[in-house]
Amino acid sequence: VSAYVGRPDLAAGLFLLQFIFGVFAGPIWLRVGYRLGKHRTAIIGELVQVAINLGLLAVAPKALPLLLVLTVAQGLAQGSGNLMLRAIVSDVADKQRLETGEDRTGLLFSIFSLTSKAATATAVGVALPLVGALGFRPGAANTAEALLGLKLVFALGPALAHAVSAALLAGFGLDERRHGAIRQALDARDAAGAAPAPAE
Repeated sequence: VSAYVGRPDLAAGLFLLQFIFGVFAGPIWLRVGYRLGKHRTAIIGELVQVAINLGLLAVAPKALPLLLVLTVAQGLAQGSGNLMLRAIVSDVADKQRLETGEDRTGLLFSIFSLTSKAATATAVGVALPLVGALGFRPGAANTAEALLGLKLVFALGPALAHAVSAALLAGFGLDERRHGAIRQALDARDAAGAAPAPAE
């Protein structure tokens, strides 16, 4: 927004707009998740974000309408990952509890949080040197080629990451059907454990 579109005055506002729509999208994705299942919903959310990031390739300098539409769309799409991936972590916790008899929910969510932070740091550590190698210099007068490199990294990097995420989710075996069976087994075991001992 600041360097390529040339509107640094709008950067913070668009960032805030994206997150506002992300909050409002939560209940929408929740309903989709109930209808389609969290597994399919997460895949759909990733593919939607692939499309949005590829749409950034059509953004031109000073072209605010398309950028605004994509910003709102990105906000609406990010609600899927925020909800569905955490729900899937809970499913994994149920599977672990059934297999081991131990509740490791806190540990799994700690790992999820840690890997999310590590991924963000890795993205910055890869993207900034990459755009630098393509000739982009923050706060300086950049060539058209350097700005194009910035746009390509900004659009194609996340698109590729979301596509890989969708592929990983598609191959993830703990779907709604398997989790339903796990929940039934856990409920039966918990009920048996809570039943009073027979009188002698």
